[in-house]
Amino acid sequence: MSLDSPTLLPAPARRRSRPPATRLYGIGTAVGRHRLTQSRALGFTSRVARANAGDPALEETLGRLERIYKASRIETRHSVLPDFCQEDPADFSFFPKNWALDPFPGTAARMKAYEAESVALAEAAARRALAASGVSPAEVTHLLITTCTGFFAPGPEILLMGRLGLPPTVKRTLIGFMGCYAGINGLRAADDIVRAWPEAVVLQVSVELCTLHFQKGASPGLQFANALFSDGAAAAVYAGRASRDGGIADLAATHCRVSPDSLEQMSWRIGDSGFEMRLDRRIPASLSKAAAPFASELLEAAGLQRSEAAGWAVHPGGHGIVAGVQKALGLDDSQVSASLEVLRGYGNMSSATIFFVLERALLRSRGPVAALGFGPGLTMEGAVLAAG
Repeated sequence: MSLDSPTLLPAPARRRSRPPATRLYGIGTAVGRHRLTQSRALGFTSRVARANAGDPALEETLGRLERIYKASRIETRHSVLPDFCQEDPADFSFFPKNWALDPFPGTAARMKAYEAESVALAEAAARRALAASGVSPAEVTHLLITTCTGFFAPGPEILLMGRLGLPPTVKRTLIGFMGCYAGINGLRAADDIVRAWPEAVVLQVSVELCTLHFQKGASPGLQFANALFSDGAAAAVYAGRASRDGGIADLAATHCRVSPDSLEQMSWRIGDSGFEMRLDRRIPASLSKAAAPFASELLEAAGLQRSEAAGWAVHPGGHGIVAGVQKALGLDDSQVSASLEVLRGYGNMSSATIFFVLERALLRSRGPVAALGFGPGLTMEGAVLAAG
């Protein structure tokens, strides 16, 4: 079975869309407090490469870095670490105070930084989502957390309960290590909860500190990851559409599909020096071939034709991915403007990113918005939200 085929797996049986029962009431976002330009990020990475002069092909590596960072179409990103913005390594607070970053921080040090920084960022996004939705912390019955950049226990979901003042009886779920598409996975879980318990009020928080996992290896896959990822959090509040007034959009359908022949194209593994993301050059082509049949299945689940989608929220995993999906679906520039705007201003914040895009797409569209997320697997996740 191959991604070259327009049918990746046996198509699901045709089904009627379920009447909307879940409504999105508010979205909130937050980013790491240190803003760096992509040119500054390139300067940091190039200095690290020069300081690790054991690379016999240093000039080739530096040239490749410049091409990667320029091709990213990213202008600014954010980090919880100040080090990427420093001109003098003596001012580093996380990395060793030398451009070789030697001794390189191990996974334990990165998890310590994740524990110190993740909950505050998650709290900021959650408070904004609650305020936007008009929901009080006391009303929340379920808390969902998606993250793939850190682990500790008692975890962020428990600490977030205390900081937000959620009831101690809140039902908690942690969706971990699924990658960029996990934001939509959490959205689907929220939909399932509300449909099962119409009185439920679900707070979903996606928090990712990707820059903690900066790697100094020379492989192109690691360099692509260094050039793309950044730190951010997003939150969303859901409840039964009949339970309260207001809100942004009804959740009309979700859909997912795994392409097993592309398992090796994207990976996220725990190494001795943090988590290591490896990206294959074939990913944009693979996703562009898979996008059209997947989008058709997603919209069919919502009872819609592709022409009836008023807006698109494509996860900006990279400029090549957005461009490939745009071409495959026949979308004009305005239909992917929200995705490219987020990529340009924030980079890829893994599972949190789709909500940055979705917030913009829902504001600009009158009618159904199709959200598409991609990640290791290769996995495609989608949701249709009817704005208004």
